[in-house]
Amino acid sequence: MSETKTIRLNKALRELNISLDRAVEHLASKGHEVESRPTSKITKQEYEFLLDEFQTDRSKREASQEVGEQKLKDK
Repeated sequence: MSETKTIRLNKALRELNISLDRAVEHLASKGHEVESRPTSKITKQEYEFLLDEFQTDRSKREASQEVGEQKLKDK
C-alpha cells in the first residue's frame, strides 16, 4: 500500500480556481508528468507546487465569495 497521500486533480483545480490545462502545464514545467484528466491523482508534493504558484488565484476567489455573500446579506 502506498504511503504517499494523493488527491484528485479536480479538487485542487476547484480549490485554486485554475484550469486543468494551466495546472498540467505548470506541473510539466516542473518535471512532473500528469494526465490531462480531472480525475487524475496528484501527490502532495505536486499539490504543493500548484499551491505555491497559484495561491493568489485562490485568495481572489475567496475574496470574491465574501463580497457575494455580503451582498446577499444586505438584500
